[in-house]
Amino acid sequence: MKTPYQEWTEEVLNTSIRVGSIKPRSKVHKYTRATKHGKTIVCPECNKVATVYHFAWSALSCQHCNNMIDKYDWKLL
Repeated sequence: MKTPYQEWTEEVLNTSIRVGSIKPRSKVHKYTRATKHGKTIVCPECNKVATVYHFAWSALSCQHCNNMIDKYDWKLL
């Protein structure tokens, strides 16, 4: 369950990505690690953000567009 702060943060990031003020830097690679606070990733299909706490997966379904995206196609913020 998301806290109101997490929902607010995702809303701000999604808006910033949509208007172009924030650009994802790179893609997930095999050495990508998440901190204890998680890592913010961006869906390559719909450009919406998600937070993950580990990368022990090979593909992840986007919660916004419901597409199954390969791990190495996700973008990092």
